[in-house]
Amino acid sequence: MEEKINQILADTLKVPMEKTTEDLTMDDVNNWDSLTHMNLIVAIEDAFGIELSGDDIAEMISFNAIRSTVAKYL
Repeated sequence: MEEKINQILADTLKVPMEKTTEDLTMDDVNNWDSLTHMNLIVAIEDAFGIELSGDDIAEMISFNAIRSTVAKYL
């Protein structure tokens, strides 16, 4: 799961895989704005076959938050 999340983050945020660490947050990536965030959410939903709630989407602003949120849907 983590490797898939890393790849989605790298592809969507256009950052090297090395930057998609557990410490990565929205504040660390200049182009992680609201539009990019929604693209990220769609990519995660498609990759894992899940549908995220609005509350979960709003909270998914770091690698750790994304990982824990996806895990609860699987």
